[in-house]
Amino acid sequence: MKAINSFFAVALCAILGSLVLGCGAKLNENTEGHLNSALEAQRAAFKACYEAALERDRETKGPMNLVLDVDKDSGKVTKSKVAMTTIKDEDMKKCVTGATEKIELPEPPGVPVEGRYNVVFGFEQ
Repeated sequence: MKAINSFFAVALCAILGSLVLGCGAKLNENTEGHLNSALEAQRAAFKACYEAALERDRETKGPMNLVLDVDKDSGKVTKSKVAMTTIKDEDMKKCVTGATEKIELPEPPGVPVEGRYNVVFGFEQ
């Protein structure tokens, strides 16, 4: 396996696209902030996924739109999927969704939540 030269810096940007709420109970007002913080906390895992993909193909880059389902009672991400991406590396997709499925919010949202996020993978010299 080739090492990635140190001049590559991974640029990741997690942006909240939207939250889709289930019917019924009121959304915990902290849920959006908790989700953003949780995704930010996964930055190192996303970087590791990306660096592994670069080992396989140095041209790997682009946006990855993720859809996360959050359990209303536990605050755990119960499902994560890639809704759209230009990245073809299936192992990278599995790695990123696996990292997001480890997310557990400190407070449950109170209603089923679907979060849509855009993560952009690229590098700078």
